[in-house]
Amino acid sequence: MGLSYGSAISMSSSKELEELRDQHRAAMENAALNPLNQQVAGYHYKNLAIQPVEYIHANQIPFMEGSAIKYLTRWRNKGGIDDLKKAKHFIELLIELETRATIPTSTLK
Repeated sequence: MGLSYGSAISMSSSKELEELRDQHRAAMENAALNPLNQQVAGYHYKNLAIQPVEYIHANQIPFMEGSAIKYLTRWRNKGGIDDLKKAKHFIELLIELETRATIPTSTLK
């Protein structure tokens, strides 16, 4: 007994629908496991349009600059003035190390 045209289309649509459901389930599981969708201890980054780690990584920003960016981004929603002090500290460290790097070593003695 053969299938009618209508039932073949219906079976095809059912298979496609099930495949779409499977893809959706997989995407939802992947989204739940994606570290950018998770945050330990708070929501101070998750509510941003772009997380500092994404910006820092995409722009290949080194550690000290990235740390300052992180603290400057979150200070209002997490650490307050202490986060501004941490950002300032990283900037001061960077200035110190960059200043040393441009001064000939013979003048540092």
